[in-house]
Amino acid sequence: MEITGPADRREVVAVRRREVSFTSDQDECAAWLYTAPDMNGPRPMVIMGHGLGAVREMRLDAYAERFAAAGWSVLVFDYRHLGASGGAPRQLLDIGRQRADWHAALSFARTLPEVDVDRIALWGSSFGGGHVIQVASEDTRIAAVVAQCPFTDGPASLRSRIRTGPLSAMALIVAGVLDTIGSWFGAKPILLPMAGTSWMPAFVASPDALAGASALLPAGTRLSRRTSALLKRLPSVRAQVSKNIELTETDGEKEPVTGVGRDSVWGVLRGPDGEFDAANALAARLTLHLPLDRPGRALARFSTPTLLCVCDNDAAAPAKTTKRRAQGLAHVHVQNYPCDHFGIYLGEHFEHAVRDQIYFLATQFDYTAAATQ
Repeated sequence: MEITGPADRREVVAVRRREVSFTSDQDECAAWLYTAPDMNGPRPMVIMGHGLGAVREMRLDAYAERFAAAGWSVLVFDYRHLGASGGAPRQLLDIGRQRADWHAALSFARTLPEVDVDRIALWGSSFGGGHVIQVASEDTRIAAVVAQCPFTDGPASLRSRIRTGPLSAMALIVAGVLDTIGSWFGAKPILLPMAGTSWMPAFVASPDALAGASALLPAGTRLSRRTSALLKRLPSVRAQVSKNIELTETDGEKEPVTGVGRDSVWGVLRGPDGEFDAANALAARLTLHLPLDRPGRALARFSTPTLLCVCDNDAAAPAKTTKRRAQGLAHVHVQNYPCDHFGIYLGEHFEHAVRDQIYFLATQFDYTAAATQ
């Protein structure tokens, strides 16, 4: 597949992308591998993973194209149980398994002949931003870390979630208890929305969550017939969904998605031309684990150069807590952006963030190369 990605706003460089996969435990993780056509010999690599329930099609390609155009290899993967990767049940987010996927991606990258194994960086966004911080504390060979709008503190995110909708937060917790009990007996997961309005029992619920999350999907993404029918009855909610998302209007149209989150009314999606399936849904049992997860603490346990790209108006991953975790750590650099949690993926905030990330990574890759010569 041939795509083009600008190294900056003035230059366009052709990059190549191909489908690859690697094994994590017993399941396959689907991934894209980006390279520039003029690559000769081992190059630095950036390994990329997304946030809470998100898949690689949700704007990770935009960052990967820029990094590949800068001359680096890029590996972008879906976690197990999500997107194009294997794993059952679907729409399960297990924190330990996702971090194992990061380690599996690292092991795979280190087998690739085009990769300089001493210059591998981790790039994670949102929940993935917390993962890369934790993984960097467990693998000292990593050259650099970029954590964008990172989830760093479960209690802080829970408090923010309760403020946006206390009743829906309580419903989320109750569903989490029921789903956990059901999992002990092999019951199907209780699915709740990843992003929703303040009255929905969603993991991320705020005035901007639906609009922000749906704007990350490619234009022409099709919503399932069941969810389309629900949105027609809720015009105020439909108004919050990005115009990138098309409704399935008639019984004659093909129903999006054959398995991924099919039973969820919250949002089952098929990409343009059917190239990916996704769902705005996660197993509710995650609710009981989120408040216990505090990856920001790991920042003090390693010295790998780290860039934290923090959104000042972030309700999902509070900026104040992240900056407090970084305070006084010489290896941690903090860049602030005047936007909400989803704003950094698009427009001028994206341009500023990806420019800062390329500069930071180039500096660390050059430094690592000089140190190993």
